[in-house]
Amino acid sequence: MVKTRRVSAQGSADAVMKSLRIQGISFEGPFCTPGKRVVFVVENYFFLESELVELLAETKLDRDGIQELAKRLGAANPRQ
Repeated sequence: MVKTRRVSAQGSADAVMKSLRIQGISFEGPFCTPGKRVVFVVENYFFLESELVELLAETKLDRDGIQELAKRLGAANPRQ
């Protein structure tokens, strides 16, 4: 069995924020919803932390990756 390194929830949020800051991508958050979900506002779109962590793991957490994710999720109406 292969052991995998598990990153804590806070570590995941920190890694996402660090990557976004380094790239100069605007974001707000993280915020916790009443349903205990962690969300970010990135480039005026709402994303779950897990979605951004997945992009980071795939080395796609950049402007192009964020735009592609927004399209995939059908985020036709960004936050105004």
